[in-house]
Amino acid sequence: MFGGGFFGGMPFGGMPGMGGMEDDEEVDTQKLYNVLGVGKDASKSEIRKAYFKLARQHHPDRGGDEEKFKEIQKAHEILGDEHKREIYDRMGLKGVEQAGNRSGTMSRRSRAARPADIELSLDLDLSDVCNGSKRPVSFEIRQATKKIVCSSCHGQGTTVRLVQMGPGMVMQAQQRCGNCGGKGISYGDEKTVKVSKDAVIPKGIKSGDKIKLGGDGHSLPGMEPGDVVIIARVSKDATFERLGADLAIKKQLTLKEALCGFSFKVKHPSGTFLTIKSQPGEIVTPGSLKKVNGWGLPQKGAYDVTGHLYIKFEVLFPVEEKFGENERKEIVGLLDKLEYPKEEEAKITLGMGVHVKLANLGASEFNGSTGKIISDSAKQGRWHVELSSGKKVAVPETCLKIEHRKNRKKAAKAAKAAEKRAAELDAEEGDNAALELEEEVVKLQKVDGKPKRTPAAAAGHAAYDEDEDEGGGGPVQCQHM
Repeated sequence: MFGGGFFGGMPFGGMPGMGGMEDDEEVDTQKLYNVLGVGKDASKSEIRKAYFKLARQHHPDRGGDEEKFKEIQKAHEILGDEHKREIYDRMGLKGVEQAGNRSGTMSRRSRAARPADIELSLDLDLSDVCNGSKRPVSFEIRQATKKIVCSSCHGQGTTVRLVQMGPGMVMQAQQRCGNCGGKGISYGDEKTVKVSKDAVIPKGIKSGDKIKLGGDGHSLPGMEPGDVVIIARVSKDATFERLGADLAIKKQLTLKEALCGFSFKVKHPSGTFLTIKSQPGEIVTPGSLKKVNGWGLPQKGAYDVTGHLYIKFEVLFPVEEKFGENERKEIVGLLDKLEYPKEEEAKITLGMGVHVKLANLGASEFNGSTGKIISDSAKQGRWHVELSSGKKVAVPETCLKIEHRKNRKKAAKAAKAAEKRAAELDAEEGDNAALELEEEVVKLQKVDGKPKRTPAAAAGHAAYDEDEDEGGGGPVQCQHM
């Protein structure tokens, strides 16, 4: 009769907090059921089973799509909650969101009428993190049934009096109420009660996480029961290092174990003893890193997802004093027969005197130019380069490519010049005289702890830094566009 109701479908603009949803507005109440692959008549257990199955299948850690996983989580969050599901079945996602906003506002208002939280600390270890548990906690609460409001300050704790400052001048002064001592409100039968409760420790908990015992705090008339907030403190473990949901350990092997195989046991925080063995023919090199899938810690808030156990190996070599000449003779022949990886070639890196080529500078006129670095280190991510043209520029590190001189014609020319000079020296020393190269056998010394560096200049030596650009101007800035 009135086009769908008063002011958009509901009398007086709709239910408070519902934003005036219109009766004839099409509402989708099927989408979330389709996401989980269940019917609208599915039980809470069926919804939960469908969620766990899809969560395992689409979890990002298992190669699933992150957005799809979030959609599955949201569907379970709403359909797994009877109150939210009821709202969704009537008003769709929009109704759930608006109801949440309204309940959040009401919750904040009611929170102001509660006594202060009781905060406790609870010491845990990796066993609690791995298995979850129940831990007893004890605390004291204030308890009363009779509320007394001060008749002088009416519960404010302060009173106001007029002070004569001079003829015709009066000032209001606030002072603590003398009747109640500034309390304002007191409780006639208040007492302190000791309480013991069991705190449920969720799997995957970490230091700083909070566990709330709602309504188990102070109980005072005219106020809702307070809360108890437990703050977790997870102790450092002697064996395992925690890296999120992953665990890491260091394992030392003898040289024999590294070459011929090893087997050892480690007690996991879950209580299970893990036997870890090398593969047949496997050689473990110093510093190598191995992984045992699925033997980390549970991921908090996820179902059936655990981290991994990482093992970093160190290799122990024989004690020098116990490894004599006879032992060396026994193994040297065998070691000579073994095949070794090719020794890595020394690779030059950016630094003073290194020849470079400029690249990836966008529309810069310097693109493709060559030159050499004239600074010991990068300053604000840029290296100072003297181009072949003589111009000096400051170039971002990502725009420099090392030029290997051995592949250039210039290097060949320099080699010929060196040969010519060597021939001249040979002539000076006499026909077919070989140059005597200086050689010295040096001795290695053991270094204990961190080495102490030798300063580049003696103490008190006055350094003289020549200006890089005699013209007084700094290098041109090459912008990486």
